[in-house]
Amino acid sequence: MCRRRNRVLLRCTPITILLTIITFSFIVTSLITRHRSNFTPNIVDQTIILVRTSYHCQSRLIYLLQSWIPSSLSEQSNIYLLTDSVPKYSGQTILNSFKNVIETNCPETHNRFDLCCKTAHEFELFYNLSQTKPTLEWMCRFDDDQYVNLNNLYKFLSKIDSSEPHYIGRTSIDYRLRTAKENRTYTFATYGAGVCFSVALLEKLRPHVNKTILPHNCIKRGISDDAYIGYLTEFILNISLISLRELFHSHLEKLDKSYHSFSIINLKNSITLGFSWDRYKLSWLPIIHQLVQLMNKQETYAANILWIFLQNYEKEHPEDLNNKHDESCTSYIKKLQQSNNFNIKSNKTI
Repeated sequence: MCRRRNRVLLRCTPITILLTIITFSFIVTSLITRHRSNFTPNIVDQTIILVRTSYHCQSRLIYLLQSWIPSSLSEQSNIYLLTDSVPKYSGQTILNSFKNVIETNCPETHNRFDLCCKTAHEFELFYNLSQTKPTLEWMCRFDDDQYVNLNNLYKFLSKIDSSEPHYIGRTSIDYRLRTAKENRTYTFATYGAGVCFSVALLEKLRPHVNKTILPHNCIKRGISDDAYIGYLTEFILNISLISLRELFHSHLEKLDKSYHSFSIINLKNSITLGFSWDRYKLSWLPIIHQLVQLMNKQETYAANILWIFLQNYEKEHPEDLNNKHDESCTSYIKKLQQSNNFNIKSNKTI
């Protein structure tokens, strides 16, 4: 009977299976509330959460509001959305769902200068806020395709002395970068996994990260924005990265090292998870959030059912790695179209 049932399930679409499991999982937990506990109450007000996005990727914001970013504006006092061009959003409704929206006016493309421009604005925002909020101790920045377990983040930060210079995140490469002229190396925390800076480190970085010089120095060094911050922190300031690969996870992790290799305890303890079109679509982000909430509520049985489904789905669909683009971001669609046009022209016989 079980084998026959499995054959029927395999004929169903993944979405049908998913909806069935979610419905079953929440029979005993129809109301899941946001969970904040086991950390110093003040840590929330002492931490600034920055989320970088673009009008090209505005559909991603829906999934953030359905998952880890509180939908209530009153609970977003320490969360800031940084975007490039507010007037270009197709509708203001989604932006009205965020309490704090910062327009950077940086270029809208995804090249090195533009990303470094946005990074400089992130630092500038913290320094401006610290003038009116002198109790700020942490700045944590994330991308719009990440899941952040705020409860775990606050618990972690509350145990660390922010008066010491701390640079916290995850390395994305297994080797250290070497500068062209000096015989020294450094590493960096990939922005795709999220990065946190203590106030002590932010003060040391202040002379190097203003929006006038940071983008140009990125170009001069020929490295990305996150690599340049690593260069400033480790090479110039001589402060080592605290790399927490078991807590911070980026979209750069390969399929065979990804979520399906986690135990459910790994997932529960993680601070960030990176989403990507070569694994779970961003529409799965709220599902991961509900899974985390089930574990917080100690609904172990329902959580395990949902987790087994997600693990098996990823294992059984390796084709998701091939020829995919990010459907939640129109800039990726344009890049794909440009690439296809280039291939057509390249193959044209004259």
